[in-house]
Amino acid sequence: MTHSSPTTRRHGRFGTAGLRSFAGLLLAVASILMAGAQPAAAHPPSGSVHVWASDVRVRTCQSTSCSLATTERLTNVRVQAYCQMDGGEAGRVTDGAYTNTYWVQIITPGRTLGWISAVYASGGSNNSPVPGAPVYRPGDATVHCEFI
Repeated sequence: MTHSSPTTRRHGRFGTAGLRSFAGLLLAVASILMAGAQPAAAHPPSGSVHVWASDVRVRTCQSTSCSLATTERLTNVRVQAYCQMDGGEAGRVTDGAYTNTYWVQIITPGRTLGWISAVYASGGSNNSPVPGAPVYRPGDATVHCEFI
């Protein structure tokens, strides 16, 4: 009766060459995914908003002092929205007669996750949420923002 010792079967049925090929494949897939794809969001968008203005910048957080999330600029387009939050006075944006402290988290047509001021979303009033996206308040477990 012949028995295999643990040292002769340490690489299983794939062998060393098979493990190297598999590891190479995993590395190639990871490189492709990291090269340009955005990570998938944990929750699907909850609604949509219409961006009425031209050349609207998308930010990484709820303030114009935050860095840009993308070089993409939005003009007269409907976008998927996760939520909206009141950014307080630090988040206030004023454009002509319009002013708002609310920010809407969106997915751009180019698939970037970021925030736009509610000033540039259709249908709202000054300093209030806009229709089309749920309002998140701290501690609210029913509305999902995707914090990045």
